[in-house]
Amino acid sequence: MAAALALGGVAHLGLGHQLRQKRIEAQWCSKAYLDRSEVLRFSGSGKVFLRCHEVAAFRLPGDCGVRISGKRLVRTIARASAGASGAVANGSTDSKELAILWFKHDLRLDDHPGVAAASAFKQVLPVYVFDPNVCAGWSKELLESLFDAIADLRKELRLLGSNLVVLNGRTADVLTPLAQKIGATCIIAEEEVESSWKRTVDSVLESLEESEPSSSTTGLAFEQWCASLYETRDMESIPDSYKDYLRLGLRTLAPLPPATSLPQMPKDVDAGALPEYGDFVASVDAIRGENQWWETLRAAQEQPGESLLPQAASPASAPSSAQYSPFKGVLKWRDEYILESPDASLLKKQGYYDAEEEVVGEYFIKGGATGASNVLDGYLRFLEPTNRDDYKAVYEHIWEMEKKPGASFRKLFGSALALGTISRRRVMFEALQYEKDRNGGRLSPFGYSTFTVGAAVGDVKAMEWFDILQKKSEMQASQKGFNVGAWRWRGYHIQYASMGNEGPAVLLVHGFGAFWDHFRDNLRGLAEKGYRVFALTLIGFGRSEKPNVTYTELLWAELVRDFIVEVVQEPVVLAGNSIGGFTTTIVSGLWPSLVSSLVLLNTAGKVIPDYKGLTYKKPRESSPIANPVSKLLLFYLQTSSDKLLTRCYPKVKF
Repeated sequence: MAAALALGGVAHLGLGHQLRQKRIEAQWCSKAYLDRSEVLRFSGSGKVFLRCHEVAAFRLPGDCGVRISGKRLVRTIARASAGASGAVANGSTDSKELAILWFKHDLRLDDHPGVAAASAFKQVLPVYVFDPNVCAGWSKELLESLFDAIADLRKELRLLGSNLVVLNGRTADVLTPLAQKIGATCIIAEEEVESSWKRTVDSVLESLEESEPSSSTTGLAFEQWCASLYETRDMESIPDSYKDYLRLGLRTLAPLPPATSLPQMPKDVDAGALPEYGDFVASVDAIRGENQWWETLRAAQEQPGESLLPQAASPASAPSSAQYSPFKGVLKWRDEYILESPDASLLKKQGYYDAEEEVVGEYFIKGGATGASNVLDGYLRFLEPTNRDDYKAVYEHIWEMEKKPGASFRKLFGSALALGTISRRRVMFEALQYEKDRNGGRLSPFGYSTFTVGAAVGDVKAMEWFDILQKKSEMQASQKGFNVGAWRWRGYHIQYASMGNEGPAVLLVHGFGAFWDHFRDNLRGLAEKGYRVFALTLIGFGRSEKPNVTYTELLWAELVRDFIVEVVQEPVVLAGNSIGGFTTTIVSGLWPSLVSSLVLLNTAGKVIPDYKGLTYKKPRESSPIANPVSKLLLFYLQTSSDKLLTRCYPKVKF
């Protein structure tokens, strides 16, 4: 299904799928560096790389960090909110400096701490790089939305007397020469959570280090910003329970106002033209084609799981192969336990059940930040009567998306949040402000008055929470030698771990109630034996996101399939435990080209047709010793089960 919708001549909607992400590590040092106005020198060479200015007036009391990549100093400059922008503009930064403002997936001017920080410089060059390596896993719908967002951002920058410089190619190969050509002393960019963007940032840092002359005494600073929803101080002390986290009562930070001015651009810099959409898609396909497995991977990913399952035979027809299919159990389990909830079953019996299917997929808001802001305004006012045709068009789609109550916000705004055309803080602020306007200037203690406000607030809180968990996981795992990454699948945050840089690929899938940490010892052992090992946390488990979607065995199977295609990028040895074994069996049966071999570890589900198990002989009478020993063993298991299960399934509460 594809939907198109015009909103005020700017925004459109289209239905599509997922985007790709990968992995990199980060080393964090003391935040005390940012509280002193002095020159920082690295031990050994004594070379000056960055003059660190007093930034306390800019940042709120939040966790600012300094990251070292090779020799270059990288600092997180702020988790800023409203009230900070003026401090930035009047800060102590040397007015002679020139900054590159690198846009990635923050394609807006509203609530943009990077734009606020750039205002302290004498000259600023806004830049976006069309990098086919970054976009290699994006859907065509998301790519089309990207082009709209870039066009809108360029228009808004021109209204401020600036412009957006567009570069094409591998980011490190084009951004580094530009920085050298214009004599930039700082690059300002958003701090990343998703692994593919971290990898891109790290490649830029490595390129800058390699290209910097050994005689240089000033260096080039790389400053990172983030627009956190909450003011957080110590990441390690954040509880693992979402409810406990909300009980902390952390202050919600207000969004920054839209930029009204920006320092002038350097002279004689060509802004460049946007690439032709078809040419860019061709370059993305060319990057994909460099992988020898790409045709195999693409063919598998283009086959939806539902279309591969055999359809049940009609009563009047002869028995079909579906009756003997290894997926007969899958179909039965899905029909009985997954696709129909107890509430839906009751409504059906009472005659109130709507047989229309839940809308699957994601809508793509076009028109960039202008379109996203317009759609948000209409979305929040869903229950109000309106004569605006653009609002009415939004409302028609909301009814479709609300087949599953509360799911409309994420489906509608997932792509806008992924491209950064609207910020979480802006969504939270506008939703709560609308709620206050409806309730005489205050928030009701009994909940929100509209489901649109509740869905918007709940979803942005959850997204922020999983980003915080990801940062905490990376810090904890790095101490144990694990690489923990974040991958964005269909707009949702998925966590995974990996070890080993070469050798055959192995993918481990956990069982019910567990997550990737279940395989922590297997990861290390297999990596030491020469394998590239990945352990995935399924959606709905552990520190992967738990969205408001219908969970089925095919959802998990398609998640595993796409992880193989987009992250591992080659056929794997697939191993699953418990329900993970059931899931991996489905993957192996539906997309066998992705699996070199299958290992089942105490698997769940009936994965072999008509398998009846072993037939045991009648047991002999027990000895006088066996009976009391068995009772003691049972008593031990009953009293120790909590401790035993905790060892296998570490506690992570949500």
